Amino acid sequence: MQIEAQPSLDDWLLVARVAEHASLVSAAQRLGISHATAFRRLGTLEQRLGVRLFERRAGRYAPTAAGEALAEAG
Repeated sequence: MQIEAQPSLDDWLLVARVAEHASLVSAAQRLGISHATAFRRLGTLEQRLGVRLFERRAGRYAPTAAGEALAEAG
């Protein structure tokens, strides 16, 4: 799979932390940003890349193949 748009370092860190913690809230706390900011940034990134990076189930975030590739790319 090829990801067209280059994510910023902040975007990559967000994806990596969400994948690590399986939680947007925990990732936001770890990065020192609000949950709302993290949610907005993740949604904007997914829209810009044209792929879903995480499956959301019962408050947990599981990376898709694209999310896993991006989280490991750093």
